[in-house]
Amino acid sequence: MTTETDLDQEAAQRRATLVQTLVDAGDLTDPTWRDAFEKVARHKCVPYFHDHAGRKITGDDPETREQWLTAVHEDRPLVTHRTDGAATSSSSQPSIMATMLEALQIADGMRVLELGAGTGYNAALLAHRLGDDNVVTIDVSPDITGPARERLAATGHHPLVVTGDGSFGWPDKAPYDRIIATCQLRTVPLALVKQLTEGGFILAPLGNALARIHRTGERTAEGAFLPGGAFFMPLRRGADDGQPAHRPALPDAPGRPSRLPAAAIANNDFRFLLSIAVPGLTWQYDLDDNRKPTGARVWTPDGAIASLMADGTVTEAGPRRLWAALEEEYDTFLTTGEPGPDRFGVTINEEAQRVWLDAPDGQGWNLTA
Repeated sequence: MTTETDLDQEAAQRRATLVQTLVDAGDLTDPTWRDAFEKVARHKCVPYFHDHAGRKITGDDPETREQWLTAVHEDRPLVTHRTDGAATSSSSQPSIMATMLEALQIADGMRVLELGAGTGYNAALLAHRLGDDNVVTIDVSPDITGPARERLAATGHHPLVVTGDGSFGWPDKAPYDRIIATCQLRTVPLALVKQLTEGGFILAPLGNALARIHRTGERTAEGAFLPGGAFFMPLRRGADDGQPAHRPALPDAPGRPSRLPAAAIANNDFRFLLSIAVPGLTWQYDLDDNRKPTGARVWTPDGAIASLMADGTVTEAGPRRLWAALEEEYDTFLTTGEPGPDRFGVTINEEAQRVWLDAPDGQGWNLTA
């Protein structure tokens, strides 16, 4: 029979292997964050997760214990909360967590607000680095914050865990030197900008990439995107928010040749541009033996849908020509030199939030909530 001590010892060995994997990959370079990942027990924050079929994989079940312990110490995201069958919370992939934490450019004594408590694991890493009193984490549902508070305590950390709408931040403990969002934002709430110190910044997935957004005034900010992608669940503002849109009926109109090849929808740089220019897309893919797309369905909450077939033809239905909009952005992507996220920036004020390419007065797209 495995005791709690045996489990902790086994987990510590596997955690050390995971940390070395992150170091070897270049995802974890700061010794202070390496210490946090080595000391904070992820398995205490993720006592179970749901597999792709929705089955609960837990350390309490002898039949799934080994699968659980292995997955918790792999570099992979794990779905930890479902609402009506849909994934609504997860434990992020450790490599992207390390990337984000290092991108925060933390110094001793800084105060941090985290949007998206999730399992509490990221807050535990922050609390290990900065101390409990300097960390606040917020999430929308007590079904998430209650267990997160308990799991944080199991790791020996007690930052402030609050239930509320993250878009309003938590002004009671403001100002913050850093605000980190572990959920995707469609726009940057001005309330968060107001809660930053003068030299503070927000680190958040905006679209499908990370943006570091510096306060320039009480309700103004400007920032730049970091290289690489960042795929997160959207910020939820209420118990019924954040549910994926149901797929509309498939188009039955005759197909037409597509100017957008199937290979392009697997290009992370192009997908970032789409996440800004045509937000709210939900995708399904047809994959070949090498797991490369040969076809796809894509739709938006307004009921627009397009279906790309393996023969390169596409059909569309709904209130707008969705695939035509994607083709237009693909033309932009090609004519501008296939830009990655690090060629983009964002300017925020009370009138508008605008993502731009190469320069603030360059080609741009207005963000909408």
